[in-house]
Amino acid sequence: MNEILNLDRILELRLSGKFAHFRKFYTNASSLSYLIPPRTVICGLLASIMKFPRDEYYGLFSSNKLAVAISIPLGSSYTKLFQTMNYAQDKSSSTPINDLSAHKQCRLELLKSAGENELGWIVYVGYCSDNHTNFASLENKILAHDFGYGLYLGQRQFTAHLELIKTYSKDEFSHCEYSDYLDSAICKDQIRDIQTENYHLSLERMPLDQKVEISKNKTHRQTIRFGDVVVEVTGKRLAGEFQSSIELHNSVHSRISFL
Repeated sequence: MNEILNLDRILELRLSGKFAHFRKFYTNASSLSYLIPPRTVICGLLASIMKFPRDEYYGLFSSNKLAVAISIPLGSSYTKLFQTMNYAQDKSSSTPINDLSAHKQCRLELLKSAGENELGWIVYVGYCSDNHTNFASLENKILAHDFGYGLYLGQRQFTAHLELIKTYSKDEFSHCEYSDYLDSAICKDQIRDIQTENYHLSLERMPLDQKVEISKNKTHRQTIRFGDVVVEVTGKRLAGEFQSSIELHNSVHSRISFL
């Protein structure tokens, strides 16, 4: 996100779960997974908490109104494995569930922790209270574990947990036009220089913004903004030169980039 919004509130959240699958938009027969939840997934999670109707929240959560940053905790260890899923067609109620001829197999790439701990990400959500009256109760809902329609990591069978770590008011963070380090994922076009030695970097093209289109009286979800996102997969602090970051006034002076 090239534009820094007029934010007055940032929520630092921990998202976790045992398994996840964040489907890459360009995969087909074999469904591959991103390592971090795309911005669009985070928007879907927030919409579920607020009980917003499906496909009716894209404008409210667009990147010119809501800021989202994602980081991997330091020392995280992930692994990916393939499972063959047997999907049953549900187009006709007359087809019995045990009719194998109506089933379709698909290879699914699962994301799981390589150790005993769960998968985990740190998610930062920033907004201006004047423009987002709907977010007035979000903090309380998370604290009360009132997650509305439920939280899932890409698919409904992968349940998620969400914890509020810290809330930053307007005087607890500041804008950095340029930064020599970064603690979150960042869009490639925001990088002026980056050190690669001793880092394990991943670059993937992700959906960032969506909208609804109506064609032939049918509603379709369409991605209108993509980004080439760079992330350090073990959670190390990146060194280099980065544009338009936010410094959080915490003990480690975390700097994050909104996608």
